[in-house]
Amino acid sequence: MRLTVKEIARITNGSITGDPLIEVEGISTDSRTLLPRELFVPIIAERNGHEFISNAVAQGASAHLYSQGNPYGNAIKVNDTLTALHLLARFSRSKIPGDVVAITGSVGKTTTKDMLFSCIRELDNIHVSKLSYNNEIGLPLTILSADETTKHLVLEMGARGPGQIAELCNLATPNIGIVTRVNAAHTEFFQDEEEIAETKGALIESLPITGTAILNNDDDRVRKMASRTKANIITFGFKDAVIIATDVFIDENLNTRFRINSPWGTQEISLNVPGVHNVSNAMAAIGGGLSMGYRLEDICDPLSRVKLSPMRMDSRYLIDGTLILNDSYNANPTSMNAAIDTIMTSNRPNKIAVVGTMAELGEISQEEHEAIGDRLTKSGISWVSVGEKKYGGASVETWRDALSFIRNQDLTGEDVVILIKGSRVAGLDQLADALK
Repeated sequence: MRLTVKEIARITNGSITGDPLIEVEGISTDSRTLLPRELFVPIIAERNGHEFISNAVAQGASAHLYSQGNPYGNAIKVNDTLTALHLLARFSRSKIPGDVVAITGSVGKTTTKDMLFSCIRELDNIHVSKLSYNNEIGLPLTILSADETTKHLVLEMGARGPGQIAELCNLATPNIGIVTRVNAAHTEFFQDEEEIAETKGALIESLPITGTAILNNDDDRVRKMASRTKANIITFGFKDAVIIATDVFIDENLNTRFRINSPWGTQEISLNVPGVHNVSNAMAAIGGGLSMGYRLEDICDPLSRVKLSPMRMDSRYLIDGTLILNDSYNANPTSMNAAIDTIMTSNRPNKIAVVGTMAELGEISQEEHEAIGDRLTKSGISWVSVGEKKYGGASVETWRDALSFIRNQDLTGEDVVILIKGSRVAGLDQLADALK
């Protein structure tokens, strides 16, 4: 985003203090990471961002928004800073000449986004959300971080309550929508999975008649979303879909090979990301690329070189040959079972799992943790939970205790694979880093 203070005031219906012709290059809501010449937007949340305006100006902000208190230098006063951020994002969205793809679902959003970016980045200028910038603050920041060379935009949409996807769609107006899967995630904020499906399906409802909905045919709730749109429908899945994956083979390093069959042709794919569930994410990304008009063969080849966001099925080898699967960014029952499925496909005889809490499950938390603990035990995996006793079985308090557990029992070597999995609040990424 490159705008003058005068232009920002016009877009946000604000009033100016200072030089109206000063130009800003970019936007930030965090004074700690703000870069010189950016616009600082103080958001009122757990902390009031207005407390940090002076810090932002000292960091080199060209100007700032504010809705309370006094201005510092070049400033635009607005009624509400979050609303102003959204108005700026809508303006920036209107400048995108190509496709805007939105991805939602209980699991697989970020991985699908990373895969679609990998498919297209060598073919065209495509911009994607940073990490998991998928809420009412992160999504507009992603839109605003696109520059004048951006042709396509890929956005991730998350929801921690009913109605939130509809609000994000109103902001982003996507013309291509991808729904990965609907399962128990963030159920603390929803009545049940039906309400989750209703919320996620708002993406499909928002699509224009000229747009495309890309739906997981293996998920009944997602498949039914086709009735909520007049847009073109592309389904993906392991059977009875428009895009079908067959002949799935997993090698000794847990990389996956499979064949894509579709109306656009057939293609053999080598995927450098562990897990059969990631074949589904790859099909979703392929559907996105095809909807954007690219050839099947051109978008499939880069899938062998996908670079995922941190802590998502990140496979690394220790010096002694131990295979580490770091999937510590997030966890819910579906993604936890998928991770267990992945480690079970390894031909390494010694399988270890270190699991942290599955957060935000609400009333079903106890039973879901017990079910995962039971499955780990029955699978013959050696496992320990960190800071979460609801799994049952062996439990330690901290990731450092888990590190000692692994070292003291000499649970490493060329015959060992270790899965590290939990919600972000469990902090198990620190264990993965310590092992590396």
